[in-house]
Parts: sequence; structure tokens; C-alpha cells
Amino acid sequence: MKKILLVSVVVLFTISGLFAQKGISFGLRAIPTLNFTSMTDGDSLYSYASSGTKMGIGFGPSIRYKFSDNFNVDVSGIFTWQKFGINQTNENTNPLPVDRTEDFKVQYLQIPLNFNGQFDVAQDFQALINFGVGTGIKLKSSRVLTDNSNPQLYSSDYQTTSVLNFIDFYLTAGAGAVYNIEDNLHLSLTVQYNNGIIDGWLNNHNDNVFSSIEDLTLKHKNVAFSLAFYIDL
Repeated sequence: MKKILLVSVVVLFTISGLFAQKGISFGLRAIPTLNFTSMTDGDSLYSYASSGTKMGIGFGPSIRYKFSDNFNVDVSGIFTWQKFGINQTNENTNPLPVDRTEDFKVQYLQIPLNFNGQFDVAQDFQALINFGVGTGIKLKSSRVLTDNSNPQLYSSDYQTTSVLNFIDFYLTAGAGAVYNIEDNLHLSLTVQYNNGIIDGWLNNHNDNVFSSIEDLTLKHKNVAFSLAFYIDL
């Protein structure tokens, strides 16, 4: 993580020196997240549900272009670490009792594109609203399987897995506030809802022989708290 943060800072200042021009801002974003999933199953003897909301974290550089006093667009490169889980139980028609949980750790490179509106509400303060789209590229993922009725049945160690789609697309919308520290220095805090729009589960690549999760559609969702520091050039 320290190496990625160092690379982000170097990229930020390198690009700012090469492409400095009116209307362009460069910044860094730190993004704690609350991650969960929604899912549906096909013709399965099992029921699935999210195992709860789990914390994540992300950070990376951002470029913003201001094309009017109140509107701008930004694009970021965010390295993010997320967790989520799936609970699997049997339907009443299934005579074999099942109560399993699959917990995941996933690292993504996310590239969100946001359209932002900023409006004065007090001296040095602005209200902010935004919406946009994003792409998430999976860098690595691991999983641990737990049998809730017999916790000693499986290993408690996370193992590398390929059951998750390598790419994710999502829609985002949010609101927040901007504090103008100086004429060219800005601090913003935004709360965003990110809604995955494609299936993140690869049914035909279930590489864990102990897992019976197959016919499943899974979509990633999270609430992100984006703290950003921007410098105008």
C-alpha cells in the first residue's frame, strides 16, 4: 500500500508539471467505503444473501477540469480494497441442510468519471452534487469458506480465487461540500452511492470444489466517503 501511495503522489506532481493550464486541477482522494452486494439465484435449491456491510478503503490521484464557475468534471485512478460476503442456505425443498458463508477480499483499480456541480452557500463554502460512471478492474481476489454449522470443516485462511468477474461497471451519485482554503486550494467531502450494473459472479469458473454456489447473479454496491484535496493550476 505504501508503494502505491508513493506512486500516486509522484504521478500527481509529474502530471501537474507537464500539463498545467487554466481550468485544470490536480488532487488526491482518500475513500473509505461501506461495501455490500445484491444477488439473485436461478433454478437453485439454495438461497443467497449478503453477509453484511463490510469496510473498505481506497486512494489515488484525480484530475479535474472546470469548464464554468459552477460545473466541472473529474476522472480519478483509485486503488481500492474491498470486502464482502455471501451467505448460502438451503430452500425448504432441499433435504440437505446447508449454512455456508463465502467471504471475499478484492483489490480493484477503479476509474470513475464524475460530473460535478458546485454552488456557493457561505463564504469559502460550496455545496456539491455529482453523478457519473465508473469502471473497476480486478487486480486480485481471495476467498475463505466457512461452514456455519461446523466451523472446523474448512481452513480459515484466504485463498486466491477466480470466481469473480475481472471487470465491473457502476453508476454513481452523491452530494457533499467544498471548502476553499485559498483561491487555488480546495478540500471536498462527498458521500457517494456506487451501484454495480453487471454480474460479478463467474458461474462456470467456481474453482472451490467445496462450494456449491453456481447459478448466481451478484452485483457490487457501496457507499463511499470521498475526501479530496485539489490544487488549481
